Amino acid sequence: MLTNEAIRPNVEPKDRNWDFDIPQLEAILPVGTVDHSIERVYKEMLPWEGSAAVTHRRYVQLFHTLADKYPTENLLLVTHGEAVGVAVSTFMEDVLVYGVEYCAFVKLQRPVFRRGDSYVFGKFEVKLRNDGKDGIKHMPKPEKE
Repeated sequence: MLTNEAIRPNVEPKDRNWDFDIPQLEAILPVGTVDHSIERVYKEMLPWEGSAAVTHRRYVQLFHTLADKYPTENLLLVTHGEAVGVAVSTFMEDVLVYGVEYCAFVKLQRPVFRRGDSYVFGKFEVKLRNDGKDGIKHMPKPEKE
């Protein structure tokens, strides 16, 4: 999240522009690491000060976009804890995530049905470990009065 909620003011760029030079960053990686045939979901960096709610909606949109784009593939998304928490709190009903440990993970699964030349998708289901070793701290959402 490019906000002061997530990044301390003493760390943020003075002009609030991260100015990532993608070709320069790619040049650091070994040849063949970057697959240039992949179309980016987001063409540019978000502007500074998007809210947490906006960031959370973008995570959910990204989960759906990538899963829809590769319906017959298993995907591994490596991201920050915020996205892991959003995945659980969005797709697991009546759950409040209150902590995500370093290297936490979640498995999302959904049914995919082929219909002619296209696909029909079911709802995502969260698959957490029974032993709690997934690094996600959660509890039932408090009931509203």
